[in-house]
Amino acid sequence: VLFRSKEWFLDLVEKIIFHEYGNYLALNSIRSTRIETRKEILRRLKVAKQYMDNAFLEINDISQVASVCTMSEFHFFRSFKQAFNTTPYQYLLNNRLQLAKELIKAGDMSVTNIAVHCSFPDVYTFSKAFKRQFNIAPSHYAVIDR
Repeated sequence: VLFRSKEWFLDLVEKIIFHEYGNYLALNSIRSTRIETRKEILRRLKVAKQYMDNAFLEINDISQVASVCTMSEFHFFRSFKQAFNTTPYQYLLNNRLQLAKELIKAGDMSVTNIAVHCSFPDVYTFSKAFKRQFNIAPSHYAVIDR
């Protein structure tokens, strides 16, 4: 029992360290002279990222996300890329594609329905993005995964 408790504790500590190291890297990537300004920007970006994680299917425009964290669209876009090394659009696209991949694995929906459900304008745009991300067409992935 003690061994499992220690293993659980060490696993938790490792996760905390990785999380905080990610925060450290993000904070130091933001270009600002004052540390307090960088902390405030990172706090706002985390609010935006949480919003994006929770509502990625409903977000139609990056300006929606920028307004949630009370930043101008340009400042938000630039700061997000600095902190997280990806654009907000790419982050949303990745979330949508990961959901699409899970839905294809489940096998309950057609590729066309998955494209619509994951907020893609059409199946062609979805297929192109899926293939670019995973190096396989969604229709082929559906067959291979089963």
